[in-house]
Amino acid sequence: MIQSVSPPFLKPGDAVAIVSVSRFAEDGVIELAETWIREQGWRPLCAPHLGAKQEQFGGSDEQRAGDVNWAIAQDEVKAIWSIRGGYGAVRMVDGVNWDGLKAQPKWLIGFSDFTMILGEAFQHQLCAIHSWMPIQRPLVTEVSSVHLAKLLGGQPQALHSKNHPLNRHGRIQGQLIGGNLSVLYSMLGSSSFPNLEGCILALEDLDEYRYHLDRMMWGLRRAGVLHGVLGLAIGAFSDMKDNAIPFGREPIEIIRDAFPEGLPMAFGLPFGHLEDNEPFITGYAYQLEVDLSGGHLSPL
Repeated sequence: MIQSVSPPFLKPGDAVAIVSVSRFAEDGVIELAETWIREQGWRPLCAPHLGAKQEQFGGSDEQRAGDVNWAIAQDEVKAIWSIRGGYGAVRMVDGVNWDGLKAQPKWLIGFSDFTMILGEAFQHQLCAIHSWMPIQRPLVTEVSSVHLAKLLGGQPQALHSKNHPLNRHGRIQGQLIGGNLSVLYSMLGSSSFPNLEGCILALEDLDEYRYHLDRMMWGLRRAGVLHGVLGLAIGAFSDMKDNAIPFGREPIEIIRDAFPEGLPMAFGLPFGHLEDNEPFITGYAYQLEVDLSGGHLSPL
């Protein structure tokens, strides 16, 4: 089974760089990030432009890409953590020194708009981490907090969900990839869109209209990029919207119906825009098992 390159896990005293690839970072959120990193026995390092603001972005596109490259160049940095999501990663992703990161792999950490970075890392055969970010720190559960620390320390945890009436049973193994559906859809046709052949596809989303979910799924289907997906790991589809005339199907039904019968699917896994946002490693080999007890997504 193919697996991307996994960066070294963290040891006590290692440095974690804090960057902003999308929206700007406020001082209070930066302090939350620094505190959490120190509590785990690591050292926080703020990127040179962290806290900068240009319109809604965390500095110019060049500054945000430059901050990631600065972190890549620091030997002491073993992980690069995005302070928050929002929008903007697509504007700076091509400025990242991906060759430098492949030469000295470090963990890239984030979710939501950070799905752009996760996809590009996958295309460079690099593992990365889909996880809560510092802006979620006041709300995220203690379990999710602990599990990120465990993962970075070399103990990635399994994700479990209860039985769901739309689940499709089965057991498969493959590389795990995905993230935010809207961002993934926006990557269609670009070099950042991950090759999903032989993969377990993880999806979550926030604040979308049902008809737009349907449009995205049809767009992905017609582009042919869903062929070869082995199974689905579905997290939270939060704060979904509908029109005055109802679309007629729930978000998870829209997702389910885009894939053939017999494909294992687990709904309600604990990741996405919720307090329970547990981390997982993209590009890593996982087993997805779905049975009457629920869904189980386990690192191999």
